[in-house]
Amino acid sequence: MNMKLIVVVPAYNESRYIAKFLDKLLTYTKDVVVVDDGSLDKTCDVVKSKGVICLSHLVNLGKGSALKTGCEYAFAKLGADAVIIMDGDDQHIVEDISLFEKALKKGAGVVLGVRQMDAKMPLMRMLGNKGMSILINILFGSYIADIPSGFKAFTKSAYRTLKWHSTGYEVETEIAVRIAKGKLSYTEVPISTVYHDKEYGFNLLDAAKILLKLPYWLWN
Repeated sequence: MNMKLIVVVPAYNESRYIAKFLDKLLTYTKDVVVVDDGSLDKTCDVVKSKGVICLSHLVNLGKGSALKTGCEYAFAKLGADAVIIMDGDDQHIVEDISLFEKALKKGAGVVLGVRQMDAKMPLMRMLGNKGMSILINILFGSYIADIPSGFKAFTKSAYRTLKWHSTGYEVETEIAVRIAKGKLSYTEVPISTVYHDKEYGFNLLDAAKILLKLPYWLWN
């Protein structure tokens, strides 16, 4: 089964890591789109220097908006049959893409990367991940093992059901909610992760936004 797969990478102030990440990614696939979400550094310049498509937001709109921009472009402009989304901070292992490809080619509409909940994962992140999985299961009846994971894939038809409204980091939770409410079948694959000491990214404010959105997602 031949499928056109595009890797979509949202990026915000990732000039420190994205060159190294793209060097690895481009040895695996040339079908890559990076969405620079209003970075204040040279993220987009670095991306373009690698010969990769870089879509730019003039201001920082949030991860959810960046993902939507990339996915819409991949499906509408590049004719993708499916997209694989990865973070641009060099935490994901590019060889794991093969796991997503295999699942998609076997007919999966949604493929979710699941990180190992071991000593490598920061304790608070592990507890938060587990707690959110349990909460979503209670509220929406579907247990998804690693909701915040930024390594996912879905087909064009699945994207129509998943199409989210979230603009920020809460997008990962909304995707999980839409999978549950839409009763979409999904496949989970184990992924490896490298954790960096980062001073930005998901924080307590983002967690609060998710909790505030849950009642809305429950009734809408």
